[in-house]
Amino acid sequence: MEKIKMRQAAQASSDSVAQDSAPDQDAANDSSVSENTGVKHMPVVNKEKKKKTMKELVAEHSANKARRALVLAKIKQQEQQEDEPIDGEEDDSEPLDTDDEDDNQPLTQHADAESVEVAQPPALATSVVLNKKKSYPVHAFGSLTAIIMLIAKAVQVDLEMVGSALLGVVSALAQSLINVSSRQTDSGCPVTINMFVIAASGERKSSTIDMIIKPVYAAISRADDARSSMIIQDVTVDGMVVGLIERCPAQFLLALEGASLLGGHAMSRDNLSRFLGNVASLFSGEPLTRTRVEEHHYAQGRRLSVLLFCQPIVAMDFLSSGMVMQQGMGNRFLYSQPPSLLGTRKHVDVELDTEPLYQEFCAKITALATHAWKINPETGGMDTRTVRMSPGAKAAWVEFYNKLEMEAGPGGDLATHAGYVTRFAEQVMRIAALLAILEDKNVQDISEDIMLRAIDLGDYYLNTAMHVFNVTPANKDEADAKTLLEWMQNKSEELDLAAIPVRMMYKDGPRCARPSKRTKELLTLLEARGEVSQYTEVVIYGDQKRSCDNYAVTAL
Repeated sequence: MEKIKMRQAAQASSDSVAQDSAPDQDAANDSSVSENTGVKHMPVVNKEKKKKTMKELVAEHSANKARRALVLAKIKQQEQQEDEPIDGEEDDSEPLDTDDEDDNQPLTQHADAESVEVAQPPALATSVVLNKKKSYPVHAFGSLTAIIMLIAKAVQVDLEMVGSALLGVVSALAQSLINVSSRQTDSGCPVTINMFVIAASGERKSSTIDMIIKPVYAAISRADDARSSMIIQDVTVDGMVVGLIERCPAQFLLALEGASLLGGHAMSRDNLSRFLGNVASLFSGEPLTRTRVEEHHYAQGRRLSVLLFCQPIVAMDFLSSGMVMQQGMGNRFLYSQPPSLLGTRKHVDVELDTEPLYQEFCAKITALATHAWKINPETGGMDTRTVRMSPGAKAAWVEFYNKLEMEAGPGGDLATHAGYVTRFAEQVMRIAALLAILEDKNVQDISEDIMLRAIDLGDYYLNTAMHVFNVTPANKDEADAKTLLEWMQNKSEELDLAAIPVRMMYKDGPRCARPSKRTKELLTLLEARGEVSQYTEVVIYGDQKRSCDNYAVTAL
């Protein structure tokens, strides 16, 4: 009962704040308040009164919201203090229902949103906070740091684009040579890394991978063994499986356009499920099986490394699929979302082929690509040696492992994605092995320094994955609604309009909001979530055009 009284006091305080900020008491009484959002619909005001500008409305709304947040914070603090049971006393009180318990949930957004998070439940979009992405830890690559920076400069992409592509390529080369283990006796797990890079068209994905994989193509073109069939691109599920069994036991699936792989006609829902199932099995080092009416294959020692470059809309469809994430098939990927440099890339003259640093890099990659393979004569699969950790490396890795386990547990910061997080320490172990073989192709043990660098790199990719998972819309309707909402916000500020005419949306708005029927569908979705509301006044826009069918963004 005491908590209910305090909650009512908070509401009364909030109402008082709203009344103090109202331009006119009568107007405030006439305005309607949404039960779900607490945001006032714009009242019909007396024409004699001066209409407030958009900036004044924004400032007024922000001030009111800040005051209400302070009151609620105090109430929550008092509630927490009261909820702590006295020694020997049990707390059998009923939980108090509240609309504020989800206030820290992020707003669903596009997968390509770089730095915006919304500190509100998915049903509300009333405030935004900037979450600046950390710098890519290029230093983690040790002696290859300089070449990554040089390639990024020459191609004019972010360091993350180069680093992620390099990890994918090195994984493809190293998976046929080594395993990695945290123990001293077992054979360990593959060093396979499946990299999922999210980048829009025009971000120079092809140019980046070309500079990294060029020496690999040159090396395997001269190979007289199975590695000549190592790189695959345009592939079906059965073609990939048969290729691993009969042609090349270690393959590199390179998809520069992920849509052709994940959304092509050859990848129906069933085929995509089979593809991801095989990726998951091979990632774990499990045997590859294939049974038909007249034949059965049980293939051990097969390896598959995947490097996918996907546009944001394709990534959204992939990550919002229950089949992918809920069944754990998306947990075998590292996710990369390099910042865009589009619009800042002035011409530079860097001839990589003549640069000594690039030539040294090509020699190092060529040495890995031409290193002798050992094929098990009984299985036809890869016969790999196992790289292990030095005592210092294992101590650092165990500390990282334990930290992730705690954060993935109930109430932990990463508990909502526990399935992904609990596998991530192994991902870091694989990254460490790749960094080690880049330093020395005959590596036996991972040093403490390399492990610490791998943890830095892994922590970056883990944060990227959490960001991508949290902002990915659940479906295309949500993505389109978000696009329309952002367009409305920009137009409101640009034109100093209190609301946007529906006619303007379907005539001049984003393509996803056309035709008018689609505009109405998206507005209905946004209105149901409390992100927009109908505006009751006439809006004058353009060449003195008048509109009575308008919507205001509640965040403004």
